[in-house]
Amino acid sequence: MSAKLTRRKFLAFAGGGAAAATLAACGATPTPQVIREVVTSVVEKEVTKIVEGTPQVVKETVVVEQTKVVAKEVTVEVAPGGKPLLRFAMYNFDPWLQALPKIFGDFEQEVGTAQVKLEAAPWDQFWPRFESQASAGIAPDLQIGDPGFVARYIDKGVYLNCDPYIERDKVNLADWLPATIDAVTYDKETGLMGKKGNIWGMPATFVGTILYYNKDLFDAAGVAYPKDEWTKEDLLDAALKLTKDKSGKTAAESGFDSENVSVYGCSIAGSGYNHAVLLWNEGVGLVSDDQKECLLSKPEAIAITQWDADLIFKHHVNPSPAWFQGQPDVFLTQKIAFKYDGSWNLDYYVDKFTGNWDIAQIAKGSQSKKITYAGTNTLHIYSGTKYKDQSWDLLKFMAGEGGMKYFMKTGTPSLIKSAESPDYLTGKPEHRKVAVDIGNYAHNYYPHRNNDKWKEVYNTEMDAVWLGKASAEEVLKKICEKITPILQGQA
Repeated sequence: MSAKLTRRKFLAFAGGGAAAATLAACGATPTPQVIREVVTSVVEKEVTKIVEGTPQVVKETVVVEQTKVVAKEVTVEVAPGGKPLLRFAMYNFDPWLQALPKIFGDFEQEVGTAQVKLEAAPWDQFWPRFESQASAGIAPDLQIGDPGFVARYIDKGVYLNCDPYIERDKVNLADWLPATIDAVTYDKETGLMGKKGNIWGMPATFVGTILYYNKDLFDAAGVAYPKDEWTKEDLLDAALKLTKDKSGKTAAESGFDSENVSVYGCSIAGSGYNHAVLLWNEGVGLVSDDQKECLLSKPEAIAITQWDADLIFKHHVNPSPAWFQGQPDVFLTQKIAFKYDGSWNLDYYVDKFTGNWDIAQIAKGSQSKKITYAGTNTLHIYSGTKYKDQSWDLLKFMAGEGGMKYFMKTGTPSLIKSAESPDYLTGKPEHRKVAVDIGNYAHNYYPHRNNDKWKEVYNTEMDAVWLGKASAEEVLKKICEKITPILQGQA
């Protein structure tokens, strides 16, 4: 779900954000409450400036932003019926907005320690609003997390440490796929998410990178379907045979017209997640796991990145980024034979794809074990909630079978029992379990309390590779030069 959403810059708690939304009453007496709201305004200001290289001192007018904290009265609900009213915050995502009320209804009936209200907002508004509410001390009791922000919020003390509840209730974390527990495990000392640290939430669903392929196009070209033992050489060989120009010639044939391609063999190059997957399977990565060293200038990283770019500019089996602009989903329109993409599209294609298709594991690199990407939709308790026990009751219910029977309609369940159940595995595509198995051999996309800066540099500079403006070696060495000081200052 969230792993495909475009990354955005958000204001820091002290620096800005949308005002906390006014909460409407629902069968209860509203209570006025005064909160602090961060307000940002743009003003003109006269400054004195020294003109470099001259003895002149001049005055000029510049536009600056000013922020201040003001008092504002909002209306919040009191708990109806004598039970605590828990607020759960979610951004607009229809599958979850349909599932959550059902989960909350079951929780109220089966557990009954609280009632639950859903608060939703568009993605662009959701995170600034949450930060403003957290700054004011009135954030919702629970909320969905995002891999890009979890570490930062934990580090700022926004999310509750769940270890005491896990120990008290003897929760067996081995019941969930390992990669999904890693997504809520954070070490405050290092600022890293992963194997070491405390548990700051629970997983709901997870998504990751898998290979989608159009069986009809494979059959027409006489190409065997992808297998688990597929290597990147097998991948390229298949892509050459599957790529066709408008005259019917393949990219493997002489006379192929790369300027008039009707069907591309693959779509892999041009994505940060896909690039990371290729790097991991060559024994390197974007940065080291402790996020202190840039690995992109290593020979293995340069070689696989150039291989990736060559899919576009040398072999002509992967379209350029510009080709996708203004087109509907090119997998649905059968202009792509296979692609690396997120498992978040699995049920979308079940509903929309009219041809024959399936999924497979990503191809092997030079390493003996495969590594793919996985990101988890996590659930968290606000550390400032007045109802910690009841919030934990809801969190545990949502992460357990009670929540998973609805979450499995929105993505791969993190709970192993649910993910391997006939309810989830029955139906299209044939090898649906591939989307479950990635939870056992996946790597996260470098979550860290301060990783926004180096990722912004990486994303910006890599455009030159994907657009064919510079070689992989030039760009990757430049990236390492720029991000090494950032990485060394993170710990």
